This record gives sequence, structure tokens and C-alpha cells, in this order.
Amino acid sequence: MAMRITEECINCGACIDECPNMAIVGEDKHPDGEDLHYIFPDKCDECGGTSPACVDVCPSDAIVK
Repeated sequence: MAMRITEECINCGACIDECPNMAIVGEDKHPDGEDLHYIFPDKCDECGGTSPACVDVCPSDAIVK
């Protein structure tokens, strides 16, 4: 199951550079036009079952399963 970004996202961008699968995009590329970052579920593999890198760097705890 892919991670997802909730409305607690502050658009800081910390998660984008940490994603090894390049699955995260900024709010300007959100497919639904929402004003928060987005994780493409087809690209996210939760970092191979280890602690997801995006979760580890998110200062607002906005990334969940």
C-alpha cells in the first residue's frame, strides 16, 4: 500500500528529495489540483518495507498509510 499525504502538509518539500522512487510531487503537480504535495501510488513502494524516507523527514507528520 502506498503512503499518502494528508491536509496537514505544509508544502515544505522535505519529502520530495528523500523519495528514492521519485513518487512525490509538489502541489503544482497534484493531479486533483489540491494545494498540497502528492504521492503517486503506483510509484510508492514504502521504501521496500523499511521505514519510509518521506515519513522520517516530514516535520508535520502529514504522511500516512
